[in-house]
Amino acid sequence: MTELPRATGTILGSTTDDIVGAAWLLGHDLKSPVAIVISALEMLVAMHETDEKMSSTVNLMRGALAAANREYNMISDLLDLARLETNQYELERYDVDISTLIREILEAESYSLKTKLLKVEVDLQNEPALMVNVDIELFRRVVSAMVDNAIKFTVREDFFRIRARHTGKMVEVQFTDNGRTIFPEFEAHLMERAPQWDKRQLGSRTSVGMGLPFVNAVAKAHGGSFSGKTDPMTKFTSFTLLIPALIGEVG
Repeated sequence: MTELPRATGTILGSTTDDIVGAAWLLGHDLKSPVAIVISALEMLVAMHETDEKMSSTVNLMRGALAAANREYNMISDLLDLARLETNQYELERYDVDISTLIREILEAESYSLKTKLLKVEVDLQNEPALMVNVDIELFRRVVSAMVDNAIKFTVREDFFRIRARHTGKMVEVQFTDNGRTIFPEFEAHLMERAPQWDKRQLGSRTSVGMGLPFVNAVAKAHGGSFSGKTDPMTKFTSFTLLIPALIGEVG
């Protein structure tokens, strides 16, 4: 592996296993206080959400809760991305209807979507059910990461659509919005951990976050794929997630 700076090697270790292990333990310690904040905010919201006199305060707490959940997911995504890339993540796979999972996450993300005033369109195939065999916790965070991506790169009252259907032997989930575009020359770099700053400054749709690389790693771990591009005619940006379906080819 590439030689590490002395400080990095001393803090995290000198081998890939050492570094991933140390990062996981550090992340666990970072997640613990965030989890306490989330639990406290959830309790406070539940206690006061029916109190009209507390409505403004409850809205503030909902905003703080959404931010805390996002922070928790970011830490988890960063750590699990490293484990996925080094084949050290053991998937806990279950059969699930991806449409049901998407609806649950959209409900959990409803505050952030409403605050951004996005025009949300949901188009999920119901028959036959979109059954997949996946690590449910990872896929919950995949959907949350894509909602976060849309919120990050759109402005108020922009368009955001989630569509899911069978495509051959795969289940296709597509996230589309009319936010910042992806230039064709940047598509190949979209899933990199940290695309270079000069490319970002050209208006490329990315950030230092791990959201898109994390989704890409989860897709690959499940035998699927993930891609993104902007339609040059409509200027709509679509991210397409393909995951093997549990049933045979449809249609």
